[in-house]
Amino acid sequence: MAGIWYVGRNGERSGPFSETELREQAARGRIGPADLVWREGMPAWVAAATIPGLLPAAPVTNPYAAPATSDLTVPAFQGAPGETLQYAEYLPRVGAALLDGLFVGLMGCVPGFFIGVVFVALAGNDPDAQATAGVLAQLCAQFVGIVLGVIYYVTLETSAKQGTWGKQIVGIRVTDLEGRRITAGRALGRYFARWITGLTCGIGMLMPLWTEKKQTLHDMISGCLALKK
Repeated sequence: MAGIWYVGRNGERSGPFSETELREQAARGRIGPADLVWREGMPAWVAAATIPGLLPAAPVTNPYAAPATSDLTVPAFQGAPGETLQYAEYLPRVGAALLDGLFVGLMGCVPGFFIGVVFVALAGNDPDAQATAGVLAQLCAQFVGIVLGVIYYVTLETSAKQGTWGKQIVGIRVTDLEGRRITAGRALGRYFARWITGLTCGIGMLMPLWTEKKQTLHDMISGCLALKK
């Protein structure tokens, strides 16, 4: 059972799921005996009922020895790059970036306001103290913004949705190079790799226009892909 699993139902594919997540889905009744499952290394999709220990024991008359009739396609992995992965287009990515910037900015407004109020109150009427307080307030607000950005991007890009709110709105998900959900470490690296992209005068953000897998510079640094849902 070890590996990354996908589930197929009514011509639609969901996943990826770890072994634990797959068992949880089965325990909650979200996977039925007739649903199809697949993981890397399997020649074809098979019925969930044929996977030992996944569902309660039941007679199986058709173990799906031959590939099941379905319009599902096997996810592409490194052994077959680009077969089924649909890379996100450039303009939707720009829209997602603008929306994410708006969301993170709005989340930072409230703590930034209170930080400014606190520092101004501590500075009193001393002009020099007020100037110092202003600088410190800006630094603190920037730090809070970074923390909020880390929480926002890492939490959402490693979630089941595999994308920030902006990406979810435009229909984009973030994966590793094999089309799987990224880890927290990779998501964190991708977040800070954006800073390197920002130092390229916009060139790093334009790279999806000519790179084979439509990756930005921070995608390449972190080993990620932006795919259509």
